[in-house]
Amino acid sequence: MAGSKDKEDMQLKTYFRKNPMLASGIVLLAVMVLLSVLIPALSPYAATAQNAELRNAPSSFSHLFGTDKFGRDIFVRVFAGTRISIAVGIGSALICGVAGILYGCAAGYAGGKADMLLMRAADVIDAIPSLLYVILIMLVMGASIGSILLGICIGGWVGLARVVRGEIIRLKAEDFCTAARLLGVGNGRILFIHLLPNAAGPIIVNLTLLIPKAMFTEAFLSFVGVGIMAPAASLGTLIQEARSQIQVAPSQMLYPILVLCILILSVNLTGAGLEKTIGRAEEGRW
Repeated sequence: MAGSKDKEDMQLKTYFRKNPMLASGIVLLAVMVLLSVLIPALSPYAATAQNAELRNAPSSFSHLFGTDKFGRDIFVRVFAGTRISIAVGIGSALICGVAGILYGCAAGYAGGKADMLLMRAADVIDAIPSLLYVILIMLVMGASIGSILLGICIGGWVGLARVVRGEIIRLKAEDFCTAARLLGVGNGRILFIHLLPNAAGPIIVNLTLLIPKAMFTEAFLSFVGVGIMAPAASLGTLIQEARSQIQVAPSQMLYPILVLCILILSVNLTGAGLEKTIGRAEEGRW
């Protein structure tokens, strides 16, 4: 048993050594998730707690990133904002993933007129910019994580649906699918047991790339003043608030920008690493 475990550990180390992008992305993302969970929970300072005596304080052992114009601890607020970005990114990817996979499967497997009608409907939804959906929904429902998720997901699933549809159309013409039909296997079983698992590679990669897009959308909306509103700590909100202090304390804007860049970079590295891994697996090189 010990020898088998050592062999598996060695294979895992070799795997990550051959794909440094995936390893770097996973490590960075895991660190950011841990910090976003632990720092707001364990810090003695609340993200919205104000202290007029410590306004615009520089970095110190007590306040690693300093304080803002209201005396709030920027270190805690940055990682509270990171938690919002991660929640929006992962939540939108899951919702768009389910909708896109089901819609793409239905269109690709049905084919013919049903496929044409479904995809033209998707084109109509996709013709309207996603930011417009988000802004309109937030004007009606108010600024919240739920309204941002709904706005992003209204049209965010269309790209993934197109990918799934293309893969299903390609795979359903393969011999294994024809053989399953001849054996009397039902359509549902063919679709979800035979076709969808074989299309998992492109689906996983596209799902991963939906996360940074949603994170940037949330940060942009908060920055222009139609996203998460103060005193809530969103990375976009922190950047927008720090803009007025850029000449007095430029680091107040630097820290949330840096954390947002690292967060998006970690997800992009993970997605690129997964794409490389899946490509090599398909070529039989792993």
